[in-house]
Amino acid sequence: MSLATVYMTAPSRAEAERIARALLDARLIACANILDGGTSLYRWDGELQSDNEAVMIAKTQMRLAQQVCKLIAELHPYDVPCVTAMPVLKSHREYAEWVVAETEQPGEGVA
Repeated sequence: MSLATVYMTAPSRAEAERIARALLDARLIACANILDGGTSLYRWDGELQSDNEAVMIAKTQMRLAQQVCKLIAELHPYDVPCVTAMPVLKSHREYAEWVVAETEQPGEGVA
């Protein structure tokens, strides 16, 4: 069982929830944690920017990480969304089994 954690920022909690629900409906992720109230500082078009954002941390299988990132990019309102996938090096066995079971048949919930 090879798991991944996908990290994404969004302009609002509502946007993060919308994207998380689409990923859950497609059975590409087992769970998403959404943390609201973050501040992102970055340079864009040569100017220093500061924005409030929500963070989403999603749990999936490593073999699905590319599909998760692709769907996030398609649904995301930003031109260049922050989306990264990281392998999970260790996890609780029962938790890993649950993630795999929840994402075993991706695409089932997509209309």
